[in-house]
Amino acid sequence: MKTTIESLIFPSELKNKLNMKVGKGNLDISFINGHVINIDKTNLSITEPHKIIVNNNVNTLIAYVYDNNNKIYLPNHNAIVSITKFISILNDMNKCKNND
Repeated sequence: MKTTIESLIFPSELKNKLNMKVGKGNLDISFINGHVINIDKTNLSITEPHKIIVNNNVNTLIAYVYDNNNKIYLPNHNAIVSITKFISILNDMNKCKNND
């Protein structure tokens, strides 16, 4: 069975919004593009979501973003949050400091 993988481009509007509204003094934020995996000679495809990985030296947060969706999925918490709530979570993470 042959497959083809098509890269998706991370939504620039979301990336810009996060870069503008989130204080990044303590945060390392990575944006990873998603993919569509097509299985040849079938009508099946798998969508791998975009990922946002946020690290503040104390915690790491992984979030999934699907295209055309204003919600963000947090798999470790099994929660779907709005972009506004996600920005609030990131700003709270930014306030958290390593006590070493």
